Amino acid sequence: MQAKVNTLCLTKRKPKWLTLRFIKLTSTESVFYSPANNLKGSSALIVIYKIGLTSKTMQYIASQSNHPATVFLNQNEITKRHCNIRWFNQTSEIKRCGHGTLAAANFLIKYFGYCPEVFTSMSNERFTIRVKKQRAQLLLKSIESKKSELAKGELKRVFSLEIKAAYSAGENNGYTVVLFNEEFNKEFSKDVEKDVEKDDLKSLHVDFKALNKLHKNAVIALSIKNIDKKNAIAHFRYFAPQFGVNEDSATGSAVSIIAPLQFRLHGLNKAKLIQQSNNGALLNYEFNNAKVVIY
Repeated sequence: MQAKVNTLCLTKRKPKWLTLRFIKLTSTESVFYSPANNLKGSSALIVIYKIGLTSKTMQYIASQSNHPATVFLNQNEITKRHCNIRWFNQTSEIKRCGHGTLAAANFLIKYFGYCPEVFTSMSNERFTIRVKKQRAQLLLKSIESKKSELAKGELKRVFSLEIKAAYSAGENNGYTVVLFNEEFNKEFSKDVEKDVEKDDLKSLHVDFKALNKLHKNAVIALSIKNIDKKNAIAHFRYFAPQFGVNEDSATGSAVSIIAPLQFRLHGLNKAKLIQQSNNGALLNYEFNNAKVVIY
């Protein structure tokens, strides 16, 4: 996975918000993409601003963007060890955004040669950055989930495939992971390749209106393909119509709940995740001591 930077070019029909005196610099950054696997990943608009940019204006700028996330960083903080960070989609502020944070870190490394060690969200969650070979890695606290028959029941009418199990963390504004294949045993593991097409999440149909009405959490559809510790692979999709996004193209924050669940079920502390959105995305992670490193 590489991160690419593309400084925004100003055209004759530049957006009005670019003329605001509060805007210092803008750029776009892509993450979680893999040309070799035909996975486009996701992108973020990075906005470096001066003091004075209001939340209302931030939301307006994000509403004019065609990127899944718009990231706002204060120019006076990006040179410090700790930096506040905010993310918006086209309709609302985002509570936590892994891909936007990683995009911001990679942009700062490429453009300035450095980035803060920690980004802090409005809810005071810490997003720690590690730099390896001039590329950013995101370190998050893991989120433990519990098996939930209630969530399974609420969601059974939402998806076109039968849910085998559901695991939830938080009753509101949290995450629910739904599994569409059997929990692995040796016989199933041997036949996993035969089952790939059968339970491929690309064929999953979602009733977004029902999901928005019946469930308060963002939902992660997860299908585990290979539990070999050297070549562990899982596919997933991420749905959050409750938060203004029917389906996200690449969701780094989702790994904070996927990683500990895969460790609990199959003893996996590292894996490759393929997000089967329209764009497709490739995420790698390592899980240890209740921490998840995403890259």
